[in-house]
Amino acid sequence: MWSFGAGFVRIGLYGGTFDPVHLGHIHAAQSVQQRLNLDRVHMILSARPSHRDQPQTPNDHRWKMLQLACAEHEKLQADDTELRRPGKSYAVDTLRAFRHQNPDAQLCWILGMDSYRTLPTWQNWRELLQYGHLVVVHRPGPIAESDTDPVLNAFEQRHRAESIDGALAGKIAFLSLPMMAVSASQIRCRRSAGESDQALLDPLVWSYINQHQLYLTQEG
Repeated sequence: MWSFGAGFVRIGLYGGTFDPVHLGHIHAAQSVQQRLNLDRVHMILSARPSHRDQPQTPNDHRWKMLQLACAEHEKLQADDTELRRPGKSYAVDTLRAFRHQNPDAQLCWILGMDSYRTLPTWQNWRELLQYGHLVVVHRPGPIAESDTDPVLNAFEQRHRAESIDGALAGKIAFLSLPMMAVSASQIRCRRSAGESDQALLDPLVWSYINQHQLYLTQEG
């Protein structure tokens, strides 16, 4: 059961390349916000990802689409922290910066199960829990037996918790939530093939994509 302390701000941090941002991203962010009673969720645009290929879509287009997608959602905030910071976009640097700016806030780094299983490849990944919690979102149903790195398994056993309660940082929590079956790569592929995934995008984002003729080729 999830329980909460009082008297401090709760902030979610949801990073991604958002190429493009779609309704699956928005649904996931809102679902976590509501379940954990977060005051807001920062949708953090990864400007220069460190453990995946650089997005082909220019940062300014991805940033504008993210702003449009968040505009009508009071609890979601498009965040350009990593755009403004030079060099590679490391989650630990972003979380450290948020902790410096919000020393008394509860910080929750939100990620999916697939991303969580790559955690040992992230820069200084063990330090993440010094600054916030890891909230791992997975589909309803039992979690499959982990086939992850044994180092990650041991780390999880030390820090896993059923509830983050009033702690400001230091825990790994798994959150079972229904999620939309949609991916940005699916949208890009269908768009380049001349097919439409309009129903999976915010209308303002869809208009922006059409206006700027994005994703008409596989290169974005």
